[in-house]
Amino acid sequence: MHQFAAWVALEAEGFGANLQHYNPVVDQKVQEAYKIPLEWKLRAQLVFGGRAGEPGQKDFKPLEERIFVHGAKQ
Repeated sequence: MHQFAAWVALEAEGFGANLQHYNPVVDQKVQEAYKIPLEWKLRAQLVFGGRAGEPGQKDFKPLEERIFVHGAKQ
């Protein structure tokens, strides 16, 4: 809920934001680079800033080309 509240507050002030979740693979490098205590767990980061423009239309491949279900019959 804190992330949502921060996101809404940033949006209200005209900022864009992007919540990025992390994989434990990067934990050690991030802890070393930013001197973060080892007992802290990196879960996500809310990146924010001025907007570069309005979002455009996104084109997606069909689901059959993007999703693989292991064990499903083809």
